[in-house]
Amino acid sequence: MTQRLSSRTHAPVVVAAVLVVVSLGAVACFSERATDSGSLATTNCTVPTTAAGAAVVFIRAFTFDSPTVRVKAGNKVAWVNCEPTPIPHTSTSDGGAWDSGSLAQDASFVRTFPSAGTFPYHCAIHPSMKATVIVE
Repeated sequence: MTQRLSSRTHAPVVVAAVLVVVSLGAVACFSERATDSGSLATTNCTVPTTAAGAAVVFIRAFTFDSPTVRVKAGNKVAWVNCEPTPIPHTSTSDGGAWDSGSLAQDASFVRTFPSAGTFPYHCAIHPSMKATVIVE
């Protein structure tokens, strides 16, 4: 005779399996890795080799990730649009020092900061997106 298990018996196993799958998915979504081509890759975009040595700001989920970047005078900052869908963004200085223009999905912009200062910036398309570059 076949014995039937109640759904209560399977519930802890199902919950555990779902948690494992969700955890692995979260790790994969936020992982960054170096590729053999010498560029940094994320799940949504690739940093160009022209940005080598630059501090990288990923644009994703309508935010600049990292909201504050610190670099030494003479160093570069690269912005990369990592949105999973074709949503354009900009890196636009609040003081008019630079404007990347519209960055399509996977596009990037690199700027050298020659002198010390604090440089707030925003996305001209989505003005609620704000961040700062601090040059020491």
